[in-house]
Amino acid sequence: MNSLRPFGKILVLTLGMIIPVLLLATSSLVNVRVVRGKSPAAPLTDELTPEQALAQDLALADGRLQGYTLGHRSEVMGVRVVGQHFTQAAGACATADCRQVEIYIFDQDAAVTAIVNVDTSEVLDVLYQPGVHPGINKRLADLAMALALNDPRLIEQLGFRPQAALMAPNDAGLLDSACTQGHYCVAPIFEVNNGAVWVFVDLTDEQVIRLAWTGMAPNLPGGSVPYWTDGCPAAGVVSRDGWVVSYQTTGTDGFRVYDVTYNAVDVLTSAKLVEWHADYGAWGFEDSIGCGGGGGGFPIYPYGETQTLDLLDEKGNLVGFEVVQDFRMSNWGNSCNYRYEQHFQFFTDGRFRVVAGAYGRGCGNNATYRPLVRIDVAVAGATSDSFAVWDGTTWVEQLVEGWWSQADPYTPYGYKWRITDAAGSGYYLEPGQGQFNDDGRGDNAFIYTVYHRASEGDTDLGIIGDCCGDDYQQGPDIYLNSENISDQDIVLWYVPQMLTDVTPGSYYCWTVSGEPNPETYPCFAGPMFHPINPTLISQRIQMDYLPASDTLGARVRIMDPNNVAAVAGATVQITLELPDGKMPMSAVTNGRGWATFQVTTAGGGACSLIVDDVTLDGYRFDRDNSILTKAINCQ
Repeated sequence: MNSLRPFGKILVLTLGMIIPVLLLATSSLVNVRVVRGKSPAAPLTDELTPEQALAQDLALADGRLQGYTLGHRSEVMGVRVVGQHFTQAAGACATADCRQVEIYIFDQDAAVTAIVNVDTSEVLDVLYQPGVHPGINKRLADLAMALALNDPRLIEQLGFRPQAALMAPNDAGLLDSACTQGHYCVAPIFEVNNGAVWVFVDLTDEQVIRLAWTGMAPNLPGGSVPYWTDGCPAAGVVSRDGWVVSYQTTGTDGFRVYDVTYNAVDVLTSAKLVEWHADYGAWGFEDSIGCGGGGGGFPIYPYGETQTLDLLDEKGNLVGFEVVQDFRMSNWGNSCNYRYEQHFQFFTDGRFRVVAGAYGRGCGNNATYRPLVRIDVAVAGATSDSFAVWDGTTWVEQLVEGWWSQADPYTPYGYKWRITDAAGSGYYLEPGQGQFNDDGRGDNAFIYTVYHRASEGDTDLGIIGDCCGDDYQQGPDIYLNSENISDQDIVLWYVPQMLTDVTPGSYYCWTVSGEPNPETYPCFAGPMFHPINPTLISQRIQMDYLPASDTLGARVRIMDPNNVAAVAGATVQITLELPDGKMPMSAVTNGRGWATFQVTTAGGGACSLIVDDVTLDGYRFDRDNSILTKAINCQ
C-alpha cells in the first residue's frame, strides 16, 4: 500500500475536544443495540436522568412517532432540554419542564423530533425532518472510534495500532462520497508528527471510507490557556431604546433572540445560527454551537455570560446596543481550535443587524467559513409578508420560494432585498460589502426565502447542510419546495462566506494566539435591516425644475400622507442624470417641504431627475416603494 500523502486541500477540524472531555459531555448517551427491520427506534438505555428517561419512553410510545420509525433502522440520538425553544404546538413549554427527543432514521436520512412535557407526561409535538441528522450519540461515537482504530490502512500508515484519538468523531463532509448522498458521516482525528490523519467513517454503512492528512500550524508557547465551561449562560430580556429583546443560548443552534419588538411593534419572531460550515476544499466539518443540554453531538460551548454592549458610531456617538455571545473550544489559540461569536445589533433609529464572526484558528490556512443564519422576520406580525429583489430599476416581488446571491445590482444605498407586509411597512436588507465598522470584507452571501414551517427550525435543528460545496446548496436549500411566499409567513436564511487570510499584515478569520494575550483577526458578516416608514407613502412627492442660463435647478417637495401639510426637515436623496454623467445629491426640506438642488451644466441635452429614497428622523422610504423619475430640460 502506498504511504499516506498530504492533500492539497486541508480538512478542517471542528467541534473537537480531547476524547475524555467529549465522552464526559455525553455521558448520558450510552451504548444501545442496533435495531433493524420492523422494530421501534433503538432507545438510550442507561444513565439517563429521570426526566430524560420519561421523555424518551413517552416519545417512543407515541403513535405519530412510530408511524415514521416502524420498519426502519432508527435510533435515539439524544434527549435535550427545551427551554424557550419550541413550536407553537408545544406552547405549554413556556412554563413547563419539556424535553426534545431526537431520533435519526438511517435509511431515510431523516430526523424525527418529539417535544415532551415531562410535567404532564404528554407528547406535545412530533416533527418529521428529511435531510436532517441530530448530533451523534455515544454508541455511534464508540462505533466510529472502533472502526477507525481497527482500520488496517490507518495502522499501516501510522506504523502501529493507535489506542486513542486526538479528537472524537465529529460531523464530517467529504465531496464525491456517500457523505453527500444522504449518509451519516463522521471523522475521528489522529495526531502524527507533522500533522493529523483524518479517518472518514460512514455510519450508515458502518465502514471507513477514506483517510486524509493535513498539516497543522505550530502552536505558540503559552498561546492558549485551557478552560472548561461551567454551564449555560443565563437567558434574559433587554428593554432599551424602544427595543424589547428576549435572548437565550440554545442546545445546538447557537445564540438566539426572539419575540423582538421596536416601539411595541413586532420585528422578529426568532433569529439564530443553526450551524457553521468550515470548508477546506474537498472536505470539512459542520460545527454546532450551544450548550448541548443533554442531547447528542459535541457542540462548541459558550464562553462566559451573554453581554449587552453599547453601539457607537465612527465619531463615538451612542447609536444603539448589541447582545453578544462568545463560543470557544477549550484550547482556543492552538491549531484546530475554533472560536465563533454572534452579535445582534439594535439601533435607536429602528435598524437592526444580525452578525456572525469566526476567529479560527483552523487546521490549515484556507478555510472558508459559512454560518447558516435563520431569521424569522415578523413585520408588524408574523403573517402577510412578501419578499422582493432589486433588479436595477425596480423592486420585483417574488411569488415562490427561492435563493439569490449577493451579486449586483444594488440600490444607491446598497440595498439588495426587501421584506414588507401588506401595509407597506418592512425592511430593506443591506448585505455586507465591507462598509460596516467591523473590518468585514464583504458577505458574498446566499439568501433563501422559504414558507414558514415549524419542522424547519422552530426547535433546535440537527445538521442540515454539507460543509464543502461552493454553490447555493448549503443546507437551507432543502427547504425550497416552490411554495407560495407572497403575503405569507416567511423565513429568511442568510449564508455569508468568509475566506481565511494568513498573510502577515492582512490576517482575516485568523487567531495568532489565544488567552492570556489574544492576538485575533476575526471575520464578521451579516445584513443590516433598514426600516421602511409606511406613513409617508402615496402621492406626496412633487417635482419641478427651475431653468436658468447655465444652471439646472430642481425642487422636490415632500407632503404628508394626506397631501395637506408639507414635511420639513426631511433629507431628500436624488440623482441628476446629466448628458455628461450622473450626480447624486442631497438636501433638506424647508418649512414648506421643498428641497432645492442646483448644479452647473455643461450645456443642453436630455436630463432627468431621479428621486430614490427620502430620510426623515432616521427612517428611509421612497414613493410607493419605487424610484420616481421625471424628465427635465437642461439649459
